Amino acid sequence: MEQNELAIIPASETVWRIGFRPEPWAWSGWEWATDGRFPGRWDDLHGNFRTVYAGSSLKACLLEVLAAFRRDARLAAELNEIVEDDEDQVLHPSIPPGEVPREWLETRAATSAELSGQYCAVTASQSLAALYPKFVAMALSLGLADFDAAALRDARPRQLTQAIAAWLYETTPVDGVTFTSRHGDELRLWAIFERPGDPPVSPKLGRTQMLDIHPDAAAIKEAFGILNLKWRKE
Repeated sequence: MEQNELAIIPASETVWRIGFRPEPWAWSGWEWATDGRFPGRWDDLHGNFRTVYAGSSLKACLLEVLAAFRRDARLAAELNEIVEDDEDQVLHPSIPPGEVPREWLETRAATSAELSGQYCAVTASQSLAALYPKFVAMALSLGLADFDAAALRDARPRQLTQAIAAWLYETTPVDGVTFTSRHGDELRLWAIFERPGDPPVSPKLGRTQMLDIHPDAAAIKEAFGILNLKWRKE
């Protein structure tokens, strides 16, 4: 399979990220990996490189990172069946689904950068056709109905997308992948691969700027409205 069979697009635009201070764009430290690997959808299956994620807008980033707090109807029903001991509730308080603790913001910041490089549009028809022969068997073995755009947008299982990331890294010179968010086709996301010799922040990210985000920021309110979230009352 040749690289030119894949849909490769150049990047020259502003991207956003919600990351940890003091350097939101920095590669995650290997000490945070589990058994030498990171859990992101487009992280390396083999743990040989790191990935940093970006969105086409602050809204795209917030929807991705806050979705984990969204209320799950089935889980909420199960939680309502649990009778919690008063002492245990005080010693080990849990956060109700749909609520976000305000301290979530304390260690994070919004940041923008100018993205450059060449990226594989993995859900483009051309890329799907090129990747299909190599990964359809894995997709089916993981319980997916087919190897298609829906399979690559699915948050589970990540073994498939991580295997594709590893293959792209090992066999092509692409700087990462780009794809549309499962939260909306108008939201584009980017996964930038670490290459040997890269500094603490990818050289594909220039003119970085950091922005404090506040609980009442317009972008936060919009994301909360879409995901039906609210700040946890202290």
